[in-house]
Amino acid sequence: MALTTDTARSIAENINTGGVNDPIVVSTTTTTRKLSPEAAIMFDKSIVARPLNTPEVCSIHVKNTEYYYRWVAALAMDGAVYMQRKAMGFTNATADDVDVLVGDAVVTNGEIRAGDLILMKLPFTKWASHVKANMMKAKMLGDMRGVFQKGNASTDVFSNDKPARASVNSEPFNRGGQVSNFIPDNPDAIINDSIESGRVEKTREVMSNLRDKQ
Repeated sequence: MALTTDTARSIAENINTGGVNDPIVVSTTTTTRKLSPEAAIMFDKSIVARPLNTPEVCSIHVKNTEYYYRWVAALAMDGAVYMQRKAMGFTNATADDVDVLVGDAVVTNGEIRAGDLILMKLPFTKWASHVKANMMKAKMLGDMRGVFQKGNASTDVFSNDKPARASVNSEPFNRGGQVSNFIPDNPDAIINDSIESGRVEKTREVMSNLRDKQ
């Protein structure tokens, strides 16, 4: 947390130096529990709460909705990132695809640039295929771990219902003591053999705990 000298000194005078059971009552004769720097900021009415949002490159209006658009750092890694996107199927977006509404973007016949960023486009069908592949991979990993979501999760933003997980071994069709479902020991490695060993062990521990609770 970057602070000016005066601000840091003001907050430092209010740092919590006591224990959790120290009295909070303000007194001129006893040592009181002081606020932490974050709490001091929270109760300072002169400070207005404003998030440090990353500003958008520029505001555009998409005219050609058959494409997915994204800004690409054209000079990153000496142009390697730009070439990687081209190899994926991205091409430069033009003024025929979008209108620049607000922002310092330079529009030419062949491209739209904002600093070292260039607007590129990809046919939406290719982008949708990429998204679906990620979804199927996630579902496959979940299925291979032998745990699935039980029931339908609520889509109500005000709902306090938590999604419940169930093990395939607890299903009614499972013949206990006779057969058991095959659950790979390390399903991540089947999808990606570059998974770190520490992550594998952590995943095993988490999934084992989930199955034991069924």
